[in-house]
Amino acid sequence: MNISVLLILIFFLASCSVKNPKPPVAKTAEECQSYEPQKVQLEGLLYRKSFPGPPNYTDINKGDEEEIYWLIKTTKPFCVNKSSYVDGDELHGLLEVQLVMSSKLDFYKTKRSLLNKKIKVQGTLFPQYTGHHKTEVLLTVESLEKPD
Repeated sequence: MNISVLLILIFFLASCSVKNPKPPVAKTAEECQSYEPQKVQLEGLLYRKSFPGPPNYTDINKGDEEEIYWLIKTTKPFCVNKSSYVDGDELHGLLEVQLVMSSKLDFYKTKRSLLNKKIKVQGTLFPQYTGHHKTEVLLTVESLEKPD
């Protein structure tokens, strides 16, 4: 057998037996949160933030109404599965979620002492769809409290 043929054969066999490492895989759908009706729990910092509202939703200093919302900055990024709500892929790397609270439950009065503190919030997620929605994903709050 010719030496060059032997070297080619050795190279071929070596390359067949070496597995190429797989690139890191993004979180799978099973590791992501889901939109309503599934309930979720998030932990993070509760804070208030001011946004420009009507008529142009661009700049409070230029006449837009000020809208103040409560948000949570999560302790770690999370993802949300795509659903019938949203065209496109899963949303990854989410850190901020606007909270939507029922006036019936009076969260704005009863939970004000938790502002700028770490909290645990439970509820259901839904995607942004109006000018009043300031984050890609919002959470309808069912409970909001200090973590254990």
